[in-house]
Order: sequence, then C-alpha cells, then structure tokens
Amino acid sequence: MNQTVTRPPHSSKKRDALKVLVVDDDPFQLEVIADLLRSTGVREITAAGSGDLALRALTSAKGTASFDLMLSDLYMPGMDGFQFMEAASRSGFTGALIIVSGQSSDVMHSASLVAQLRRFNWLGSLTKPVDKKQLDLLLSKLAP
Repeated sequence: MNQTVTRPPHSSKKRDALKVLVVDDDPFQLEVIADLLRSTGVREITAAGSGDLALRALTSAKGTASFDLMLSDLYMPGMDGFQFMEAASRSGFTGALIIVSGQSSDVMHSASLVAQLRRFNWLGSLTKPVDKKQLDLLLSKLAP
C-alpha cells in the first residue's frame, strides 16, 4: 500500500548524500531495507533494532548532522512505531518519514495521520516485503 501527501520535498539532496535511519526490530528486515536503499543510491544508512536505539541515534545526530529520512516499522516490542514517532517529534526531528509495516491498511492509515500531525514530511507507506520500485518512487519525492 502506498499513500502519499502533496507536500513539497523536504530536501533537494542527491540520494548518495542522504542520511537515512532505518528502524525495525527484525535484523533481517533491517538488512533487506538497507540493501534496497543502497541499490537506489543511498549510501549513509544507520540501522536501529528498536525505537529506543533509534531515538538515541536521532539525539546523538543532532549535534553533528541530522537524518534526512527515517523508515520506521510500526510493530516493535518496547517502544512501538507510534510511540517512536511521538518521541522523534519531541526530539526535534522534522525530516522525512516512510512507514514500513506489515500491518493492516487501517493501521497504516492511522500511522500516516499521526506522522502528518507530528509534522514529519511523510512520503508514504510501504508494506512488507518492501518493493524496490515503490521505495524508489517514494525516495524520488525527497531526492532525485
């Protein structure tokens, strides 16, 4: 499922200059998504196996260079994707977001509304397993 909003791109960076944070509790999914991102031209990828680890990466990146894009799962133990979006917003993250999940379309729609309410540049949602063409389409909204 791919949902989009009509908001101007957050960045005009080239893909090889994007800093991307991928959040998923499944190590296999982290690896697959990182590989897909690399195959589309993204070079700087930080993987976090939980919302807590991702939040630490976000707050430590504020001092140097913030992430341009986050890809986040919704269903994770501990801090789920909804809680993570709230915490990321409170930390000051205002970059782009792609939600990646295997949840139902109703849950994905709710997550998209939360992302927009948190003022993220919500690029869309991807269902698992992630399709490279759909990922590429969403990335094209952020970086050529």
